[in-house]
Amino acid sequence: MKKIINNEKGFILPLVLVVIALLAGGVGYLLTQGMAELKANVQNQDYELCILTGKNAMAVAQSELENDINYRGTSGMQPDENGGNYSIVITEVSENCRFVDIKSNHGDFHKKFNGEIEITPKNDETSNGIVLKFKWKMLEAE
Repeated sequence: MKKIINNEKGFILPLVLVVIALLAGGVGYLLTQGMAELKANVQNQDYELCILTGKNAMAVAQSELENDINYRGTSGMQPDENGGNYSIVITEVSENCRFVDIKSNHGDFHKKFNGEIEITPKNDETSNGIVLKFKWKMLEAE
């Protein structure tokens, strides 16, 4: 009877198998969580790049209006240096005021910006201007 109670031969194999199963489960869980975090980070990066594309388009609109106060925008979507696309539509509200409508996208994200630019011509001989004020806001895309 004493031999049966103290028989521990073969006990180490199931113990090692249980430990390996627990480690494999933990590693699998950590890999799953890591992949989810990576996907969320990529989506956040695309969202931020979409906003950056819109802001770059606003800078382009301001620069083009300073070079030519009769600038009306882009013809369709234009590529941006960060991989996104944008379009600019400028409407003349008055001699010194322009309404700007900008659409930007990057990846699966789309943003819309609009605003008013107060501009004054540099002189009567050229179409150059000086942007005095640029009020803009970011809207959700339609």
